[in-house]
Amino acid sequence: MSSITVDAKWLASRLENPELVILDARGSIPYSFGHIKNAKPLGLEDVIRVSEEGASLVIDGNEAEKLFSAFGIDDSKDVIVYGEASDPSVGRVAWTLMYYGHRNVQVLAIGFSKWLQLGYPVTRDVPKSVVREASKANIEAQLRFKPKITESIRADAEYIKKRLEDPNVLFLDARTPQEHFQARIPGSILDNWEDGVGHAGEMLKGKSELEEDFERKGIGKESEIICFCHAGVRASHKYLQLKQAGYERVKVYDGSIIDWAKRGYPLR
Repeated sequence: MSSITVDAKWLASRLENPELVILDARGSIPYSFGHIKNAKPLGLEDVIRVSEEGASLVIDGNEAEKLFSAFGIDDSKDVIVYGEASDPSVGRVAWTLMYYGHRNVQVLAIGFSKWLQLGYPVTRDVPKSVVREASKANIEAQLRFKPKITESIRADAEYIKKRLEDPNVLFLDARTPQEHFQARIPGSILDNWEDGVGHAGEMLKGKSELEEDFERKGIGKESEIICFCHAGVRASHKYLQLKQAGYERVKVYDGSIIDWAKRGYPLR
């Protein structure tokens, strides 16, 4: 797929397509009150594991294999992730799939509230294929998703520590100004994730607008860019924004400031 986002009209015309897996990143409770037809609930809590330090890290390969297999995802499936434009969780769900090598991942170009406003199909019916309480043996017998880790889009604390003085690496803080000035990775640039959210219910700004924003802030495409935030969720949304703008060398520090601070590494 050539674009990070997919048009709502395009998706609405393909809701019955068996080769398409639609994931609702809002969580199980909002999902139960209404969702896109044939969507399956995959919340933030499903794609993170909490470290001993309290950081929200990416789930391990075995867990990813079972989780995504349970949703019927394999190399033949296109995956569309949606949520609310005001919630960065959609970024973390999409990024996790990308990290484990699923190439056909996009996010819905508009948030769910905008989908509702525009009158696109919504239901409370749960697809029969949704597997939430299947036994371990049952899931393992149906494994379809094969993790292929994409190391190039994730950074850990040691990777970052070795590159703190590297002029070719840019650390991008996706948090608020208040958080940034309270404590940050040395040398990092502030770029609040909300600055890249689209207008009037759109998930992301357009490519040219994002490019202009990033260039104005000194975020060049020649640098390797490592996104971080508090727990790696807003950083994952910033990752999508950068990819939307055509940036190639982008990583997410999923542990982010929680992991960094707990290790006693330098803060500014």
